[in-house]
Amino acid sequence: MNPRKRVLILDDDHDTLDLLELFLFREFDVLTALNGFEGLRKAQEFMPDVIMTDIMMPVMNGISFINNLKKHAATSSIPVIAVTSFSEKHPIKSLMNIGFQDVITKPFVKEDVERSLTGIVYDAS
Repeated sequence: MNPRKRVLILDDDHDTLDLLELFLFREFDVLTALNGFEGLRKAQEFMPDVIMTDIMMPVMNGISFINNLKKHAATSSIPVIAVTSFSEKHPIKSLMNIGFQDVITKPFVKEDVERSLTGIVYDAS
């Protein structure tokens, strides 16, 4: 039997964290963080299979988070999905050029999340 995949979710909004965890807990071991700094620490400690991050967060935003994540050899290959409501401020193409594997726009539905994770986590296995 394959071990469960681990997903780390970063968002400063507790409702978003709760909703994503509700969508994913049956298929994934879910870790959460409220900002990029906390997320970077958890990524280094737990080595998740995939990370989902909001862009606009306090302490360290999603752009700074992915830039810092990619600087470390141990975490540089972890796929990161942007989950954001700022698709006009941060166009999807720009986010992909920064290094995000996919972009899910808020408000999202469960099918958006499942599609993105399936394409990244299970197709890469």
